[in-house]
Amino acid sequence: MTRHPHYRLGSSIALLMLACTLTPLARAAELVVNGGFEQNAGAGSLVFTGWQAMSQPGSQGGFYAQQGTQSALTPVTVAAPPQGTFAAMSDQPGPGSHALYQDIAIPAGKSATLSAQVYLQSAAPPSAAPATLDFLTVPNQQARIDIMDPAAAWNDVGAGVLANVFQWPGGAAASGYQSVQLDVTPYAGRTIRLRLAEVDNRQSLFFGVDAISVISSDVTPPTSVGAVRQGNTVTLTFPPVASTPTETVTGYQASCVPVGGGDTVTATGTQSPIAVSGLVAGTSYTCTVAAQTNVGTGPSSPPISVPGSTTAAAAAVPAWSFASTLLASLLMLGCLFLGSRGRAARLLRR
Repeated sequence: MTRHPHYRLGSSIALLMLACTLTPLARAAELVVNGGFEQNAGAGSLVFTGWQAMSQPGSQGGFYAQQGTQSALTPVTVAAPPQGTFAAMSDQPGPGSHALYQDIAIPAGKSATLSAQVYLQSAAPPSAAPATLDFLTVPNQQARIDIMDPAAAWNDVGAGVLANVFQWPGGAAASGYQSVQLDVTPYAGRTIRLRLAEVDNRQSLFFGVDAISVISSDVTPPTSVGAVRQGNTVTLTFPPVASTPTETVTGYQASCVPVGGGDTVTATGTQSPIAVSGLVAGTSYTCTVAAQTNVGTGPSSPPISVPGSTTAAAAAVPAWSFASTLLASLLMLGCLFLGSRGRAARLLRR
């Protein structure tokens, strides 16, 4: 049977449209399920969508859906969740060892950045962090976030830990929520396990985690971010982020999170610098910048600390200033060299 040319053309177009439908578009993506812990079984529950909970047999307490300024079980006054209504926070009436984890596939050929807000309040200073999550090992009072091999045991702290994201530095006073971040691009093309863990066998330990995120993108995070605060405004400077064949950079978003919890302040712009207004007087912040692209928001820059008072101090000197300095130096040396040759020629002519 002979097919007319227009039938063959129609079939080709249909196949092309089907291929486009089935082929996923490259885009910036959030890889963590329920990183804000908003999806749970209710205030004070131990169940979070997307997360697996584990506890050592005989443990008391666990990671609870915490809201407001009281811990879920005891209750004790703690910092409010920095994002949304809920945070995951450990609480216990007695000794225990607990973890929350989920497995995350990092796409091949992508950059990826992990970020989170963490809170620590312990009734027993300082921390005691032996190389085990066994609460029967005394003393053991620790909190940590790790990138793990999914094949490792949930309570492994040895070879199964690929990278440590956060380790409680010790101390008893409530420090407020703090920003932590790790570049997980080295794990592109493989599945990793993100684990939150705490052990307590001295006194109560409140380990809160919120706004945990892994953003994958073709674009890279901004680097060498600088910050200058004047009153209730901080001005952030940064070098431009390059577009890629699949993602076009269209602008930037700056975000500042108050240390100790509170509302995040944001601002957008098409280039550096970006001024973020509305900061609370006397409150310190941690600020980040992320590129916005035609398909989403890319990974954030490493967090930079912004003091609570006006400051002219900046972060690391932007990378492009080094290039400018080098170019200026080379031009100056060239001018000096040419000038020296000219003077020498004139002397010889005399």
